[in-house]
Amino acid sequence: MPTTPSLEYCSFRFLTQWQEDEEKLHHAMAGTPVPKDIRTALSYFQVSRSFKDLEDPANLAFIAEALLRVRDQGSSSPSEKVNQLANDFRVHFDRFNLSAASKLLWLTHRKPFVIYDSRAVEALASLSPRRFNYRDYKAYDEVWHEEYQKVEDAVRDAAIQLPKARPFMRSALHQSDQELLRMTTEPWFMERVFDIFLWELGG
Repeated sequence: MPTTPSLEYCSFRFLTQWQEDEEKLHHAMAGTPVPKDIRTALSYFQVSRSFKDLEDPANLAFIAEALLRVRDQGSSSPSEKVNQLANDFRVHFDRFNLSAASKLLWLTHRKPFVIYDSRAVEALASLSPRRFNYRDYKAYDEVWHEEYQKVEDAVRDAAIQLPKARPFMRSALHQSDQELLRMTTEPWFMERVFDIFLWELGG
């Protein structure tokens, strides 16, 4: 049984990830991602191996085009978009990849998407009294938010402490404490802190 991670640790870990990797990836994906951006994003989130023949530029181009197509479906809900992108992957790559779909859409938009990860699924199953279909993204999203609401205040309290950790930070020294605090208490940031918590707990 893994040790339950502190939310302070999860907050600092995500801040480091954001500063060093995810902020750049988000800016690339929020624009018009090219195949190189797709490859970098899939590699970062360790889901490249779930796609066959990524050495073929046409396959990377397909992922980029599918992401843009799903991203621009304004009337669709977040869960519908994740499922649609995962279904596009199944048609082209013969694998219904919820994890990759959710991660690419999170990098593109951040909120309101929730990252689907097998370790997070295991953690939610251990935390929640509600049973849910592990392969149902909508059900996963609902349970995820139910559990997040229980700890949201504690996540915020942890995020508020982050400016005190400035001496331990490698980067983002250009941000004032007020700017850092404003970012770390935004909903998308706090939700990713909970993602880190679930990932650690599900290990």
